[in-house]
Amino acid sequence: MKSRLALLIPLVLLALLAGYYAGRHGASAPASAGIGPSAKATDKAADAEPAKAGQDFNPDFVKTAVPTQQMVADTIPITGKLSLDKQQLRIASSRVAGRLGRIFVFEGQSVKAGDALAEIYSPDYISAEHEFILAKGFRDTLAKDGSDAELRGDAEATYQSAANKLKVLGASPEDVANLAKTGQVDEYLKVRAPISGVVTQRNVDPGGYLNVGDALMSLANLDTLWLFANTYDSDYPALKLGQTLSFQSSSLPGQSFTGQVAFIAPSIDPATHTLPIRCNVPNPQFLLRPEMFVKGFLQVGERSAWVVPKTAIIHIRDTDYVIVKAEDGHYKRMAVQGHPLEPDQYAITGGLTQPIPIVTDGALLLNETVNEG
Repeated sequence: MKSRLALLIPLVLLALLAGYYAGRHGASAPASAGIGPSAKATDKAADAEPAKAGQDFNPDFVKTAVPTQQMVADTIPITGKLSLDKQQLRIASSRVAGRLGRIFVFEGQSVKAGDALAEIYSPDYISAEHEFILAKGFRDTLAKDGSDAELRGDAEATYQSAANKLKVLGASPEDVANLAKTGQVDEYLKVRAPISGVVTQRNVDPGGYLNVGDALMSLANLDTLWLFANTYDSDYPALKLGQTLSFQSSSLPGQSFTGQVAFIAPSIDPATHTLPIRCNVPNPQFLLRPEMFVKGFLQVGERSAWVVPKTAIIHIRDTDYVIVKAEDGHYKRMAVQGHPLEPDQYAITGGLTQPIPIVTDGALLLNETVNEG
């Protein structure tokens, strides 16, 4: 009898545990099947529903206004890169063969026209200096002796020829005047800057030999720069020489610059199928630098636009949006095209066809909940 009870007790315990486990999981499964899908559908429907005034936001934070229609500048968006003005580049070259001595300026330094860049030891230049001193002495002697006028005229012509030879070799008028005054030969010829600007490249180190015409340095005047940009098919008919370009650079936030179209390419770029243009950009304060990337707008005329505050514009990736208020009180996001107006307005030139209320304050808050219209 005891052995039978010993066998039944474990069997009863196993049965009770099995019933408890089945009852626990059997009750939870139907509940999950009934609640899960309907809850997901409800959440999805809530996400798809446009936001409504007063639903999730304090009305004081959301203000709307009807845009005004005005005539504004018709513009073409431009993205480009600044470059040196090739018309303002000069090369300081050697006009006489010789060995380079000292260099006074190096890459990146600013110079003025006539400043000494380097000096060259040249036997040809030294010989020309001696010829000049002899010609001057002969002319002065004949002038004192009261010699024949024709002879004095020949002496004067020889003197002027010797002075011109020094200038051809690279001597400045000041160098010639100083030589005439002192009579002391200078062993080194100074190579001087042909323009005011910045040294962009140096080709020879001290001790190097230069032949006639060899380039010593390259200089660039940064008073003006070139801006190269590409325009697209739809923009070609509106392009004209002399049109004004307004642009900004991320390197100089908050500052605007202007330029004018000086060149329109005669043919399409085969690689990008765009039409290149070039603008002359004044740079009097030297704030702009070559190789800067810039963005701006080229003014090509006037057109009608809807003007709104800049606070109404939401920029997402490469697209501008506004949030509009529908008749049922809901808000929707709408893609628009346009450009900023100074100082705090924005001109909508595409995407908006009629004057409907647009959110001017609180647009960023509503943007998290509205859908694109």
